[in-house]
Amino acid sequence: MKVGIIGSGMVGSTSAYAIMMSKVANEIVLIDANQKRAIAEAQDIQHAIPFAHATNIYAGNYEKLNGAKIIVIAAGANQKPGETRLQLMDKNSSILRDIMSQIAIIVPKAIILIATNPVDILTHISVCIGREYGFPPERIIGTGTTLDTARFRVLLGNHLGVAPNHIHAYVIGEHGDSEVLTWSKIEIGGIPLEDFIYHRNIEF
Repeated sequence: MKVGIIGSGMVGSTSAYAIMMSKVANEIVLIDANQKRAIAEAQDIQHAIPFAHATNIYAGNYEKLNGAKIIVIAAGANQKPGETRLQLMDKNSSILRDIMSQIAIIVPKAIILIATNPVDILTHISVCIGREYGFPPERIIGTGTTLDTARFRVLLGNHLGVAPNHIHAYVIGEHGDSEVLTWSKIEIGGIPLEDFIYHRNIEF
């Protein structure tokens, strides 16, 4: 399977490495406005291939996305101190428009994963932009609160002395200040949190 990653910063390059290590793709193309960075990141990941999964990973332009089944969009500006999420949205929505206009034409059947912040709003904006080009909205997915959920489980695991993969806990809502931690639904190996901490005399 071929995967395209747009944006070779921390999120994009880490995604490329994780995909290579998970053996789900045999071809990965990195695209970035800073082509030198994309080339450097691709080369760094190439050096891990002898110890992992044989993957053709390289830097390219949008035309190189042709044939990709999945596109990860991790391009965009980072939120600066004092900058509101709406201000960040203004900058990144413009970047997303440029990206979506090319993806919709080059890979109209790909699945798109949005990882650019603010991810919830930008996923909706990407759907709207995609519709202008006839891109199916059901093929555009945002990462949502996946990262928040992972962080939540790690913190719980550290406090309870349990491996995070045995913890079922979720963060729902917006990936931001209004997100909700579902405390009442937490289970540790299938045991409700309240029962788990009671029987093990854990302060919480």
